[in-house]
Amino acid sequence: MYEYRRRNKLGLGSILLIILFTITVLGLLILYFINKGEFWDYLPIVSIVIVILSLLFAIFNMARRANGSFIFIIFFLIFLGGLVLSSLTGPFALNKNAQKAADSGDYNTAIKDYGAIIKTYSTSKYYDDALKNIVSNYYNTGDYKNTIKYLNLGIEKNVTDPENLDIKKMFSDSYSKLAEKAYKNQDYDSASLNYVMAIDILKDISEKFPNSDEAFISNYKIPEYLYKAAKSYKEMGNYDQGIEILKELIKEYPESDYSEESGSLIFNSYIEEILGLVENLKYKEALDKYLSALDLASESGTQIQLDIHDSQIFSKIPEETLLEYAIGICKSGRHERALQIFIFMLNSYPDRTEAINPYYAACKIGIISHGAYEILPEIKELFTIKNQGNFVLNINNKYEKELILYFNGGKGSIFTIKAKSRLDVTLPMGSYDIAAEFSDDALPVFFGHFDFMENKKYSQVFLYEKDSNETAKKESGKTIDTENSTTTNATNETTATQ
Repeated sequence: MYEYRRRNKLGLGSILLIILFTITVLGLLILYFINKGEFWDYLPIVSIVIVILSLLFAIFNMARRANGSFIFIIFFLIFLGGLVLSSLTGPFALNKNAQKAADSGDYNTAIKDYGAIIKTYSTSKYYDDALKNIVSNYYNTGDYKNTIKYLNLGIEKNVTDPENLDIKKMFSDSYSKLAEKAYKNQDYDSASLNYVMAIDILKDISEKFPNSDEAFISNYKIPEYLYKAAKSYKEMGNYDQGIEILKELIKEYPESDYSEESGSLIFNSYIEEILGLVENLKYKEALDKYLSALDLASESGTQIQLDIHDSQIFSKIPEETLLEYAIGICKSGRHERALQIFIFMLNSYPDRTEAINPYYAACKIGIISHGAYEILPEIKELFTIKNQGNFVLNINNKYEKELILYFNGGKGSIFTIKAKSRLDVTLPMGSYDIAAEFSDDALPVFFGHFDFMENKKYSQVFLYEKDSNETAKKESGKTIDTENSTTTNATNETTATQ
């Protein structure tokens, strides 16, 4: 005979568990709206626990024929669905798909999935790995701009170690690749910036990992990047910045192939800047810059075509301004550079000879007196004459070549004496510095100081001495400037004998 069994009520434990499951569902829903990253991280863990507990209590209560056992079936199905959903979508699924795509070489898909994690699930436990991995995928696709972007984001989020050698290498390579592309496309602003960034990182590698292969490679690359950065600045018209970089290249990497080219690039940068200043009528600034460029070229041994550049610049400056400038630097002791300007002016403006000669003589005396010279031959007093306020000096040139004498006293003067000939020089009485040189630039050169009295005639003989040991000599620490010796011929051609 069939005996009917009455259904039992749910136990206290089951009721408490149902309440707990309900609270968990509500909590997950709230978490979804306020923190999706953590929601998807917690969902599979919570789902597994509740699926197991729901299944156990469902079986238990069904065996007891307890009312409400179907509730556990409902929770079982809900969280089983959550478990399945978490494996198909959310950061877990995105991370899994991205890893699979990266392994197969599908970097764009990997970037898309890692990017979704970074953008949407920033609080997920997969965020750090996504931030690290997206960098390598961008790098593999050649997207160096985004490589740098996410490297910096990783450093900002304390996910990436900026002192890691591999990270530094990726930074430097990305910056250099961007620089090279920009340089090729004539985007010099971007090129210069990225070259400088790459250089800074390569220097850091060289300093912090001195014994590594990367340090050796860095020291090889830096000169090239310095040179290209300087060229970029030059093309932008930022000459000063480019010149400073080139000076650093020459100083720090003198053995580099780019060091030799840097001297010419520095000078050419100066020339372009100088011509710009001339066009803007900034003549003094242009001349100051030009002479500085010449000094720098001389120090570095850079070969330049001086006459071409002199004409290129000096010819564009009004002659009055040029003469005034040359006189100013002559008086300040920059005799070599002043003489350079005077030579150009004598060749280009012969009508200025009378105004130029006194300062030309002063420059020549200044140069010779600070170099290696022989004492001028003795000047002897001959007899008294009538020439109020003046004196007469008879100069006898017994050499077989032309002699040029420079006087600097009350007024500078220049006199040319043919070979094997004499010349009477009449000048106002007073103290004079006198220098002499041969028109063919041959040695020796002479220098001395004399006082001349009024109404007196003097004699001086330039006589070749076979035994040079009998001739008094004075040595100083500075040799005669070769450049100015070379330019003397141009002056001799234009200087009128007085």
